[in-house]
Amino acid sequence: MVRITAFTLCVVASWWCVAQTTFQEQAARLQNINAYLLDFRPAAAPEVREKISLEFVLDLAVQPSVDTRVGNKDEDIDPPGVVPKLRGRLHFQQGFMIGGAFAPGIEFQGYEADFVAAELGWRKQMNDFTIGVRGSWIDGEILGPVTEPELDDLFVFENYAGDVSLAWSWTPTWTVYGFAGFVTTETSLDVALDGVHLDNDDDAFYGGAGVQWRNKKWRAVLEQNFTASYLNNVIASLSYSF
Repeated sequence: MVRITAFTLCVVASWWCVAQTTFQEQAARLQNINAYLLDFRPAAAPEVREKISLEFVLDLAVQPSVDTRVGNKDEDIDPPGVVPKLRGRLHFQQGFMIGGAFAPGIEFQGYEADFVAAELGWRKQMNDFTIGVRGSWIDGEILGPVTEPELDDLFVFENYAGDVSLAWSWTPTWTVYGFAGFVTTETSLDVALDGVHLDNDDDAFYGGAGVQWRNKKWRAVLEQNFTASYLNNVIASLSYSF
């Protein structure tokens, strides 16, 4: 009887450890995916402007299918299919660029987003080619049904990233480009259903490629992003420069 009890306790303990590991892995993966989806990616080809210009940009990040299961989740959620982001860039003649984005508690399809972001870059043009280096930072939080419908989970994230890019303009109108970088993130998730607080940190390589169309002061971009081995997402961007 003692052997059976000991065996049973061992099985229960093993099952509990596996369940805890699965819960933590699910939560970490979900936090990483959300943080990288909200990251401040290039969303433009590196470009040297002829004069100082101020650019206003609308980014639309397409939301891929994501497994949101964490703990006791029992039904799917319906996140926005597209996540908008307004940003600005100030271009200097020497190839330097500074940019930023700010969202003070914007409500969108049942979610409330609050974040601030900044970027700093330098570009060098060589005939039809342009190279660029860029650093970025974004800090924010999302309140809404991250893991469960009709419940308000709180997701907090902070990302630091850096990337290099190369662009080729084969006509005055069309440019193709690629980039590669590294991002580190710190996140936390308060799961309303389970009543737990989860902290997580991660880092990953990312890259992508895009095509840019330009006509005088207008720019339109379609960019494919890849992060680590588990996240692929598309960003569409439209901008106007003054």
